[in-house]
Amino acid sequence: MTFQERFGVLAAGLALFSMFFGAGDLIWPLILGGQSGDHNFYAMTGLLITGVSLPLLGLTAMMMFEGDYRKFFGRIGTWPGIVVIFIIQAILGPIGSIPRLITLSHATLKPYLHEMATLPVFSVIALFVVLGFTMRKQRVIELLGLVLTPILLVSLGFILFLGFSNHPEPRVIEITNREAFTEGLNVGYNTLDLIASFIFAPLVLSHFVMKKEGEDEVALKKKALSKMFKASLIAAGLLCTMYVGLTYVSSFYTPLLSPDHLPEERLSQISMHLLGPSGALVSCIAVAMACLTTAIPLTSICADYIRDDLMGGKGGDILPIVITLGISAVIANLGFMGIAKALSPVLHILCPGLIVLSVLNIIYKLYEVRLSKAPVYVTFVLSALGRLLAS
Repeated sequence: MTFQERFGVLAAGLALFSMFFGAGDLIWPLILGGQSGDHNFYAMTGLLITGVSLPLLGLTAMMMFEGDYRKFFGRIGTWPGIVVIFIIQAILGPIGSIPRLITLSHATLKPYLHEMATLPVFSVIALFVVLGFTMRKQRVIELLGLVLTPILLVSLGFILFLGFSNHPEPRVIEITNREAFTEGLNVGYNTLDLIASFIFAPLVLSHFVMKKEGEDEVALKKKALSKMFKASLIAAGLLCTMYVGLTYVSSFYTPLLSPDHLPEERLSQISMHLLGPSGALVSCIAVAMACLTTAIPLTSICADYIRDDLMGGKGGDILPIVITLGISAVIANLGFMGIAKALSPVLHILCPGLIVLSVLNIIYKLYEVRLSKAPVYVTFVLSALGRLLAS
């Protein structure tokens, strides 16, 4: 592999990490660390399983289908596949991820904003910024991987470094190790990374598929898949590092914070404690970068889906983006935890079935074994029944 190719893999890995690492990946580890206290190791382990291993599973499965998520989900049937794709696009787009990014940005930047910059006003401003970047989507991978992600990593790395320096002891929490581990597993679903892996894979994989004159198409695909897998490992490693750091720092410092702070304000308050009001601006930069780097590809992907699948290729490029961002602005006013509460039942029903589907599709591609759709349907039904019984 040439230096240019290695550099391209590194850039794609950083870009993939920045796409995954959005509002949920910042807030939920902080919530988990604060709740688990001295049991954080077990909670963090559960988070790494569902928050890192499962997205890597999804990316691997999608790579075997060359990034074609329509064929991937079509394995459970045409109409069931269409329904699942619609739900995933809605969750990752205007009713889930993008509104969460807006609320997190506002909550973190609020101490530095004018009082007139309420959440509705901030939403409009933020969406215009995202709109501007999304219109240049052909440069998204390069922009994310080479510019915004390094800023994000430096900002968060600085906070975590200070957080581990002379830290206080975590608070003793009256829970068992098993309860902490289970909570970590559940939090991993709430990051939405498993769902995102199915949609992000085609965007990054296309970055490597650039055919040269006379180059064999089969060899090109194998080479692209190899690079994509390496980029996925880079992204997974960075996610692990951030999850470990955020959960531990939160377990150390949450007891020292104001007891009535909102979950989305926790990173800002920890930074205030470590750096003071002026230095806490570092965390604001980190959050803004995380939100921006995730919102750009999400908006682009969702808008393409609306145009191509729901509008039959009509409506141009701008209208689908406006629809996506307009709905996002409305949903954002529910607040981060309001959105999370609405999504939680759907995620706990959807994710187990997607895990089973990924495993079956990998077996199908590796061994050409046509397995029944029944395990996927049974998993969906059992997850729904389990959710009903738990409520």
